[in-house]
Order: sequence, then structure tokens, then C-alpha cells
Amino acid sequence: MATKDRVGLMVGILIAILLIGFGYLVFFDEPETAVLDNYQYSNGQTIFNVTKINDEETVTLVYIGQEATPYYLNMRNDPLSLEDIEVDGTINTRLYNDDLVYVTINPNANLSSKVTIAAFEITKILSSEDFYNKPIVYGRTLENENGLPIISCYDGTDSATVIFFTLGSETKVYTDEYCIIVVGETEDDIIRASDRLVYNLLGIMP
Repeated sequence: MATKDRVGLMVGILIAILLIGFGYLVFFDEPETAVLDNYQYSNGQTIFNVTKINDEETVTLVYIGQEATPYYLNMRNDPLSLEDIEVDGTINTRLYNDDLVYVTINPNANLSSKVTIAAFEITKILSSEDFYNKPIVYGRTLENENGLPIISCYDGTDSATVIFFTLGSETKVYTDEYCIIVVGETEDDIIRASDRLVYNLLGIMP
């Protein structure tokens, strides 16, 4: 009887441990770790593993350098959702030869902080030592209360590209001389176009 009681006690303890573990996973696991979608994106030459965490966070695995070091690129939008946005012009080769990059907007366009998010998506890649490693200069196209330098597309040169964020009648990215123009029909579209440009700069999307 003592042996049966001991076996019963051990089984009861084991069940209790399993129930506690299950309860922890159900009640204490952070919801943001839930993945909505995983897929592989192909640009025709390379396949990239994409993890869509939620509607505002996507992680794409890229390999950089001769040693193919893994880098987890965190963006707001995933590549597949941006295929409708056109990128016109060879952009990445131009930026590689630049001494610096200007980022500018029109201060009278009444744009909100969302455009700042769009600018950050690009500049975090352009300024990163892992990628382009370029100095970034922020400006405005006109005189402004922040005292930022006046920079327009006309200030671009062979060694300094201007990236101009603006609203327009369509969402796209295109080049005009030494200027890269990121256009969105809405401010959210400007962010989408910015992400599209980043994927282009890194060779994830053509």
C-alpha cells in the first residue's frame, strides 16, 4: 500500500507541474511574440526569410559581408506588401559613392511625425557601418523655425545625394538628377515608400 501511495503521490506531483507550466504559457507569455505570418521572399536571385510579427513590425533575415554574417532587418512593412510601389532609377550604386546624404522635407507641407519615421527607416540603413556608413545631414527645403539648413533637390552633387520626402498623387520612389524622391499619397504611404526604398538599397527587392 505504501508503494502505491508513493506512486500516486509522484503522479499527482507530475500532473501539478505540467498544469503549472501550461498555465504559465497561457497567462504569462508575451502576446507580441506571436507571429502572424512567416514566408520566404524571392527577388529572382536570392530567397529571404521574412517574419511578420504584427501590422507594424517585420523582420527579414539578410546576410552581410564576405563572412555572410546574419543580420535581422526590422521594418514596419514586409516586402510582399510593397510590390505595388515602383522604384525608378539605379539608387544603390549612386549612394555607395557619396560622401554624405541629405534628407529633407518641405516645412510648409504640414507633415506630421510620421514622415520622421519614414526618414528613420532609410537613415538607419544609410548611416549603419554594416551597410552604407554615410554621414546624414537633415534639412528643410525652405527657411524653418528649427534652424535646419536649407536643402532642396538642386543641392545634390556627384558626391552628395538628396532624399526628399513629399506627398503626391501616387506612391513611388524615383530619381531626378542627384535627388531621390520618396512620394506617398498619404503619410502612411510615405512610410511604405520609404520601406520599399530600403529593401531596394539592400538588394532584397529590385
